[in-house]
Amino acid sequence: KTILDEPKIQARMQITDRGPGLINHLSDPPNHYDGYIGIEWRGSTSQFFSDKKPYSVETRKADSTDLTVALLGLPKESDWVFIAPFSDKSLVRDAFALELARRIMPWASHSRFVELLVNDEYQGIYLVAEKIKRDKNRVNIAKLDSDDLAGDSLTGGYIIKLDKTTGATADGWESPYFSLPGGWQRPFYQYHVPKPADIRPEQRQYIQQWMTAFEDAMYGPQFATPGIGYPKYLDVPSFIDFTLINEIAKNVDGYRLSTFLYKDRDSQNPHLFAGPIWDFNIGFGNVNY
Repeated sequence: KTILDEPKIQARMQITDRGPGLINHLSDPPNHYDGYIGIEWRGSTSQFFSDKKPYSVETRKADSTDLTVALLGLPKESDWVFIAPFSDKSLVRDAFALELARRIMPWASHSRFVELLVNDEYQGIYLVAEKIKRDKNRVNIAKLDSDDLAGDSLTGGYIIKLDKTTGATADGWESPYFSLPGGWQRPFYQYHVPKPADIRPEQRQYIQQWMTAFEDAMYGPQFATPGIGYPKYLDVPSFIDFTLINEIAKNVDGYRLSTFLYKDRDSQNPHLFAGPIWDFNIGFGNVNY
């Protein structure tokens, strides 16, 4: 079948991995994975302007239900991203940024380089990475169920993002404040976890009001005062680390695209965390603007 933007189609994937320092041959039998997947194109700009298409892959059982595996030695899960380095001719920018972040932040996606063939046609070098999602091995926050509508259970866990509204189902709310003084754009916060189709009205209202209260504090005259300003709302070390990674990388998309924030339940941690990081393919001086 033809791979589409969505929905995922059923396919079969085989992985050969003979180990560090050894060459994998097309004639080698699959020794790491030989089973079903769901696969679709992913991304926005990278999908439409690159000859090399990124993919979203879900490891599956034959009946199309999720299959949790330790793909390429990464922590067990079923959702994976096949990043396609194209504009980045060094191929390493995303992997390098993720490695930097893993050393100083609570979590950043683990990744492995692979050579990919689709229907026996060579696609080149790809980076297989963990998808950003709530999981004990990924963003380790409380699971927000559909019946968590009041009390402490309503306060987390949420993952929200600032990103383009293409490439995925986009739903969220617009900030009451402009991105820059005198500007015309307002940040548009999008629901990532729970997904837009799953998040309940009470949960939408809670996280929107919480974020607006934080923004009100930041725009107030006592924005740095403990108990009133940002120390009340932010996990400051995570924002410092997030800023350092973006600035070291000269990431022109930083803070406005592919930017994730997450909040756990108040009983676990009442603060907003910056991260995980994502998408540094045009960082490290890889653009002319």
